[in-house]
Amino acid sequence: MTVLNQSVEGFRSISPAEFFYRNRQMAGFGNPTQSVYSAVRELVENSLDACEDAQRIPQIRIAIDNQSSDILSIKVADNGSGLPYQHVPEAFGRVLYGSKYDQKQKRGTFGLGVTMAVLYGQITTDSSVVVHTQNSSGPGRVYSLLIDVEENMPIIESEREQVRSDDGTTVTIKLRGDLKRARERVVEYIRLTTIASPHAVIELDFGGSEMIKVGGWSKRVPEVPIPSKPHPRSADLEILRRLITKSPSKKLHDFLVDSFQQVGSRTASRFLKFLGLDSSARIESLSRADISRLSTSLQRFDGFGRPDSRCLSPVGEEAFLLSVRSLFSPSWILYSKQKPSEWQGNPFFAEGVIALGSKFPNVDTPTLYRFTNKVPLLYDANDDVMTKIMRRLNWKRYGFSGPLPVALFMHFGSTKVPYRAAGKQSLAHMIEIETAVTGLIRTLGRALRKQAGRRDQSRRDARKMREFSEMFNIIAKYGPALAEAEPPSSTAHMVKTLFEVNTDV
Repeated sequence: MTVLNQSVEGFRSISPAEFFYRNRQMAGFGNPTQSVYSAVRELVENSLDACEDAQRIPQIRIAIDNQSSDILSIKVADNGSGLPYQHVPEAFGRVLYGSKYDQKQKRGTFGLGVTMAVLYGQITTDSSVVVHTQNSSGPGRVYSLLIDVEENMPIIESEREQVRSDDGTTVTIKLRGDLKRARERVVEYIRLTTIASPHAVIELDFGGSEMIKVGGWSKRVPEVPIPSKPHPRSADLEILRRLITKSPSKKLHDFLVDSFQQVGSRTASRFLKFLGLDSSARIESLSRADISRLSTSLQRFDGFGRPDSRCLSPVGEEAFLLSVRSLFSPSWILYSKQKPSEWQGNPFFAEGVIALGSKFPNVDTPTLYRFTNKVPLLYDANDDVMTKIMRRLNWKRYGFSGPLPVALFMHFGSTKVPYRAAGKQSLAHMIEIETAVTGLIRTLGRALRKQAGRRDQSRRDARKMREFSEMFNIIAKYGPALAEAEPPSSTAHMVKTLFEVNTDV
């Protein structure tokens, strides 16, 4: 056999499941500590989305048990709407399978996270995932599933009917992990999750030895974001080809109006005139060169409106402030947001809270808490664009003459979050996002500077007040004797007439 033949025979395709099996650190399963956190996170994200889609207050129960020294059982139960039974095997047994490819803000992406937890459990403990789900269509069902790594397909070990007390889903995964090191990070994740989802109630049970319950700060379920069509500026070649495949016989004018948001009949006609294409031409008649030119022009044409922001779901001022107050009891707090904007045709928002209080560490720059699509980010902070922006700013300009107990809560939301890696722990650099986040942090910083100024002035007034009080007491003690008069009963009212001190700062 020749070297060439040997080389050719060495080539073969690999499935998505096998790719992530070989590169599981990309999805947050690179070590036993992070894997525990990632598994909990992915399961909780799915539960929160399921509950909010059903417009229910999330009641999420997490149980983590040590089966042996390094084998854990992680069970997450919710009160969501349950899963369609026909989709359960592939939703948990096939990598990159999911329902999250529409233009709507969701916590999860890719159809990757929960199957990566299942895959990690399978390769470290040779255990199947157990899924018990129930929806309004009938009695509940329990599935025991494995993943065929080479084929990226589910293996159904067993399936049976079993009624739940109510609708929802319970998922149990066994995996190899370091609970001792992961414990603090899991607790932090659960607590911070209720910052961005203050209506959620989350219980965390460590094998019966410790029970933690957080959340329920708000009783209002956020409105479900409205799915939208793609914006024309997001129409790269792949998106355009997929849309053309769905409706090849449409006329070009009708195709643009029906396929994209912010494209009405007049806008479509103006765009096609600008492009020099026949509006009555059938989509299927376009050449590859025409499609490429169409994609480029859609992204560059400045006649389209901003993307529809109704597909986004910010935390909002009232809920954001309520959740931070509930967890950290700050002495001063302020909320701000930027107007919705876009990056490459994808709508996004940036909102944030800055707070001052004794529960935050005294630092020279604010302690940063990062969130994307209502999910707290606890790893890879140094790679995140929000961290880099915050570190670039001169915080002495914003009232940091010395260490202060200040925290900054930053939330970025979009229909498409540009994460740096599949592990979804850090936000990548995009000029539009950087501009918006920088503007938001500076706005919050200026508010802090004003508050720090008032705080410093109050401290100076309080110090002067003490000094004057001591002097008045001396005068009141010896002055009447010299003047042969009755001493005053108190000098406090004299000092108060000189100063107005805000003792709450």
